[in-house]
Amino acid sequence: MALYWISVDAVALVGATAKSVLELGVPSTDRAKIVEWWVDFDGTTATNTPVKVEVGRFSAAVTTATTLAGFKVDPADGTAAITAKHSTSTEGAGTASDVINRRIPPTSGFHYVAPLGREVVLAVSTFWRMRLTAAQAVNATVGVMWEE
Repeated sequence: MALYWISVDAVALVGATAKSVLELGVPSTDRAKIVEWWVDFDGTTATNTPVKVEVGRFSAAVTTATTLAGFKVDPADGTAAITAKHSTSTEGAGTASDVINRRIPPTSGFHYVAPLGREVVLAVSTFWRMRLTAAQAVNATVGVMWEE
């Protein structure tokens, strides 16, 4: 199994508007596992409302986003089969299921590393997303590492 990752810096969040900042689209040929994910904010006002962070499976892809090639952890591995997207300009369709919800201060961040053998498994032809909703405008740096 090969490991891949993507990271995107300075994703602008508009106050009170949900935005899918990362999405992984699993191909019809193989499953994938989420090994770790992270989110950091550049806010400077400690009294601002925490940012709602939703990560999990979604039933459909985002409609408009930028495609990004996954980076190989081991240069000897092949190209990632997963389609990675970031910074949607139109929030996607689909319902969320098995979503982890967190509230993270906009002056901070959060890094999740799955315990070995307890990674989130993504079935074939499914989608994993990170969606953020900030009460006040703030920028985010986000990333995810997965195994195929």
